[in-house]
Amino acid sequence: MSNTKRTGNLAIGFINSPASVLIIGLRYDYCRPINEVTKSKQRERNKMSSSKNKKSYYSNIIKVFLQANDEELQHGLSWYSIAKAEAYAISDKHQLPLHIVIGVIAALSPTNKWELNLKNADDMCRIFVNGGYVEDCKPSTYKTMRDKAWHILQSMPHDLHGVVFILNGPKISDFSQCIAGEDICVIDGHAWCIANNDRRTMQEVPNIGKKLRSELQAAYSKAGKKHGLTAYQMQAVTWVTWRRLHGVG
Repeated sequence: MSNTKRTGNLAIGFINSPASVLIIGLRYDYCRPINEVTKSKQRERNKMSSSKNKKSYYSNIIKVFLQANDEELQHGLSWYSIAKAEAYAISDKHQLPLHIVIGVIAALSPTNKWELNLKNADDMCRIFVNGGYVEDCKPSTYKTMRDKAWHILQSMPHDLHGVVFILNGPKISDFSQCIAGEDICVIDGHAWCIANNDRRTMQEVPNIGKKLRSELQAAYSKAGKKHGLTAYQMQAVTWVTWRRLHGVG
């Protein structure tokens, strides 16, 4: 003789016999597939790894910052302020909005030396206001970047957000916002090396996707706030310090 009742997800069977009463637990729902459990465990490991990495990024950035000498500290703290002043001088010279000039500078920055970057931006703005053509511009960067800078001048976005939309690239977009004074920083291969305490060539630095870039920017921002700095000031100070420590150009 037996009877059965359901409790939760178990079917509890009672089997009576002269000698004993047996209780058998039988699942009546399906078992969770093993691959789902494996994926769930992997997601948890990834979260733990990500949390550990974020703490390491912050610690490594602070470690480099604390090794900065007075000259490096001053250089890093003032670099973007000076860059903004340079942009303002070009803006005033050619009677163009400041955010437009900042966008032109940022667009012409890839593979360019800073002094030449400013000269290229000044030349392009001059050619534009004098009614010249984009083909008259010979910046030391890619043709696509030249065209992007010219497009900013032609379209004249109303604000920096419009400029960033045209730039449409993480590093040059962030660079423009740093020059404008927004609390963000540029994440390049050097910034990655500093945050990972890993000296390697730029060719060896892994691809920096959207998620990693966001995590690194958050780490620089946190480190900056710890010492009363913006994210871009912290990044600038640690870069010149890292350059001295490891003899990189």
